Amino acid sequence: MTLVDLSHPIWPGMPKIPVLPDVELDAVSRISAGAPMNISALRLALHVGTHIDAPSHVVDGGASIDELPLDRFDRHAVVTSVRRGPGEEITVADILDGGPAPQPGDFLLLHTGWGEKFGSAGYDDFPSLSPDAADWAVREGVSLVGSDTLTPDLPVSRRDTGFTFPVHRTLLGNDVLIGENLRNLGAVAGRRVHVHALPLAVHRGDAGPSRIVADV
Repeated sequence: MTLVDLSHPIWPGMPKIPVLPDVELDAVSRISAGAPMNISALRLALHVGTHIDAPSHVVDGGASIDELPLDRFDRHAVVTSVRRGPGEEITVADILDGGPAPQPGDFLLLHTGWGEKFGSAGYDDFPSLSPDAADWAVREGVSLVGSDTLTPDLPVSRRDTGFTFPVHRTLLGNDVLIGENLRNLGAVAGRRVHVHALPLAVHRGDAGPSRIVADV
């Protein structure tokens, strides 16, 4: 058995959507300063880094991350490679050309290559999932759609005034979870693998920072 880490480490100044606060990691106590142990404090918006969005992110009264059953986070996943550029839409044909078709209950993970750009200037301009592909994922019974980008919706710089987050609303509104900021998907692309994607059980959380791992 080999485990492939699909999650980014957390550090101050890591990439994020502009509206979110920066990650802060502060020392509470340090052995080097005479304390008996090292203790750190982390300030982290739930939507920074590798995380899973809960329905309550866009659905008022929807399930929060701690209310979802554990089996929602431990599933088989199909990992598909798509080759689209910044601002281009990922279609159903792209998904089916790049990997096996998902079965009901599967995760669908989109390898765009943007995971390798994490921390670079180009990371915030990426391909997005088309609304038609989001509708298709719902019809196919996919349980989670994840990608190695900041969001499956349009990049912030490409949104019109009054942008309504159509992909988020389609997926989460139909109980399809969303995983964002994955990495290393190229190591398992084109395959159906088992994925463990356990988020922190944040009380009433609209998302949960997650350690997502593929078991191959």
